[in-house]
Amino acid sequence: MGSHDRHTLRLLARIEAGQPVTQRSLSKDLGIALGLTNLLIRRVAKKGWVKVVSIRPNRVRYLITPAGIIEKTRITREYLDNTVQLYTETREQIRASLQVISDEWSEADMTAAGHRDHKPVVFYGAGEVAEIGYVSLQGTDLSLAGVVDDRRTGSFFHLPIDQPAALRAATLNGRPFGRLIVMSFKQAPQIRIQLEGLGFPAQRVCWLQPTAGRDAIGSSGRSTAP
Repeated sequence: MGSHDRHTLRLLARIEAGQPVTQRSLSKDLGIALGLTNLLIRRVAKKGWVKVVSIRPNRVRYLITPAGIIEKTRITREYLDNTVQLYTETREQIRASLQVISDEWSEADMTAAGHRDHKPVVFYGAGEVAEIGYVSLQGTDLSLAGVVDDRRTGSFFHLPIDQPAALRAATLNGRPFGRLIVMSFKQAPQIRIQLEGLGFPAQRVCWLQPTAGRDAIGSSGRSTAP
């Protein structure tokens, strides 16, 4: 969804809620400048999606029209359709890349994991990307041995979220694993610095990187620029 449609959707939803709003409050809620909010309101009013009703000489009320409800529904449906498509494509790309990591499982990985028939990995990151990665992992012979995150605590599915300081060259809190997969795009530069500070072996890190306009794991399964 483009920023214009996103702002329009949030504006229509805010007005549809029925509570009194002003251009200033809408500007704050949408996180955009007051001048841009004014232009957006004028646009939706011109298209007949919102009706501007004068209450007092210096006071107006915004009402969503039937056409506005239809437009809000259209944008929402388009957003959901695109989200589902993006999720499906990203999941398949990550699943394929995880399979490559499995196929390239090296002798060093086997030694680190302590198994020849078991391929444990650790995720760095416990956000939405990691959740897609967890689903994708089920279609491979890799298994999730642990999760680290420097911003989240609690649990990730059935596993506790550990702090990065718990990472060792081949273990996480005593649990052996073969590869560390960084499940983040935006935080990749900071995570790289964190791992370098911990002295974690760079050759055993797999980074997420854009592939063909989408986000996926580096197909080589090796340490690459984020």
